[in-house]
Amino acid sequence: MENNAATAFEHLLPGMGPDVTALFVHAHPDDETIVTGATMAAAAAAGTRVVLVTCTRGELGEVIPPELAHLEVKAADIAAGAHDVGHTSSAPAADGTGLALERERELAAALDALGVREHIWLGQGLTAPSGGPVVFRDSGMQWGSDGRAAAASTVLPGSFSKAPLAETADLLATAIRALRPALVVTYAADGGYGHPDHVRTHELTMAALQAAATPSTEPSGWVVPAIYAIVSDRPERELPADVARLAVQGDLAAKKSAMQAHRTQITVQGERFALSDNVWRDITALEEFVAVDPALIYGAQTP
Repeated sequence: MENNAATAFEHLLPGMGPDVTALFVHAHPDDETIVTGATMAAAAAAGTRVVLVTCTRGELGEVIPPELAHLEVKAADIAAGAHDVGHTSSAPAADGTGLALERERELAAALDALGVREHIWLGQGLTAPSGGPVVFRDSGMQWGSDGRAAAASTVLPGSFSKAPLAETADLLATAIRALRPALVVTYAADGGYGHPDHVRTHELTMAALQAAATPSTEPSGWVVPAIYAIVSDRPERELPADVARLAVQGDLAAKKSAMQAHRTQITVQGERFALSDNVWRDITALEEFVAVDPALIYGAQTP
């Protein structure tokens, strides 16, 4: 029995195993599926406790299906300083509330397809501040001349990338202390493809890992044994040749089903998918990661 259990985890990330917790931290609904969905599904099926933290609801995302186009926030509304999420409006697209609700539903369906049972919105649940739950808004983006995402020309109040890093890191640190994960997975420092919310998610996670290691009143501090960054297909710069990539062959069928759930963001045809850029890519179970040196975060506390 023990040999069978060990075999189930051989193709997954080091540190994954039965009855341990793997924490994935992502910026928007659909990110978890596109870059880590196969890994999350395979780990969950093998018995790892998989927990996802999502930082925003993707209120400013582009919308693919024509029948849902009314949910997309227009550039003019952003430039005019649209209302904060939660504002009661007869035109929910103006502040992203309608799209946020749709993407919440999509994420729930995607996580069901991946077999992931635990999800936390940053600012709620284990990550809620003492004053009560809060919502961090999608910061938006624009495409740069290099084909990578860049900060939007207008970033609204309440946006995730504008929130004080120390405050958001403390919220995630509380969850890390409570969950005591064996490993944490998030983006590399460049955010994968440059989106400011992805970059901020990396910064948030690294700061939270450090903060979580500091003993708190309750629960006590926790040093995460293994930390991984996702390898992007559109990095700011290529990985050095001497950096080892960890390749995971995950659950392809579960990933495809989860992609289909994110219908505002992803079009699936056969074994291929496209985002709003209409660039078709193969759906693959292969996902790559690199280990983050714990000494960069913990120093002398390195496990």
